[in-house]
Amino acid sequence: MTTADANLIIPVPWDKLLLWVQQQIALEMKTGQPVAMTRPQLEALSAFVPFNVEPDVSDQGYVSKLIEKVQSLRLANPVWTDQGPSSVPINGHFQPLWRCVCTLQHHGSFPREGFGFSAGEQAPFFQSKKNAKLFAAKHALSYLTQARPAAITPGKLLRMDRPAISPLQLPKPHIPPPLNVQPLGKRQRLSGNSPVPEATPSKSLRTSVPSTRSPSNPSVFEEVTSLSHRLALGSPTYKIEPDPAGDNLFCGRPVFKNDMRIPPDLGIVSGIASESQARLKVAESVLEWLQAELQRRQDTFESLWSAANSPKPATPNTQ
Repeated sequence: MTTADANLIIPVPWDKLLLWVQQQIALEMKTGQPVAMTRPQLEALSAFVPFNVEPDVSDQGYVSKLIEKVQSLRLANPVWTDQGPSSVPINGHFQPLWRCVCTLQHHGSFPREGFGFSAGEQAPFFQSKKNAKLFAAKHALSYLTQARPAAITPGKLLRMDRPAISPLQLPKPHIPPPLNVQPLGKRQRLSGNSPVPEATPSKSLRTSVPSTRSPSNPSVFEEVTSLSHRLALGSPTYKIEPDPAGDNLFCGRPVFKNDMRIPPDLGIVSGIASESQARLKVAESVLEWLQAELQRRQDTFESLWSAANSPKPATPNTQ
């Protein structure tokens, strides 16, 4: 390509581009599924819209330092979970990328909001498992070496206060939550005109949940399944395992097939007294995030639609 080709001045039909974006949003709202993009379309978009920014992680012995720190605090060794590979378009080409999640006893998983990425973002992907593990270890170590916050009591729910935002997430029609359902933290119900309330920590070690529900009042698991499909995320499964923190305790987390849009520490619980209670707490956390994500998509769509339909400034007549 010549220098002249690289600097062509050609008017871009921005109005048609905006119309195309609105059409994709409308199509996804109608079908309830992500818009199917061809491989060339995604590659073209990735040429000027970054789908992932990989942090520069230099090997400073984060893993060994983290293990030393954990042992000095008399905690169980970190648990590492590789996530991927996920095929992500980068600079016009698809690449297999990785994430790694480091879980610390009673302290949750890393990276997470405030330790690895900011509010409204997602954890980055990496070209190598090693760098993904270093990144997770770095921020877990940073958490432990700062003015150490109070340890998370076993049995408390570990979750992000706000959902992460993905560049591929698009808004969906408003689905109000069923009546007579009280999500965790006594949240306000979502409505088209009310802001998304922030999640509040559980005030007790084990939140009591009604054991019976009326036939018209679906269970938490049914709500999760329904809303997951409406948001085109697929219904999650629940991985419940014995908690290394102690005997007769359980930990758990949700597993989504399409995990690129899911916060890596969503729904992780530990120190629960029974498998069924651990599964329920995971589902409640997932439901809370799904409802907040639905509201976020609504707000995004309304802002885009308002901007697109706002009066255009008059073009001065030069003749």
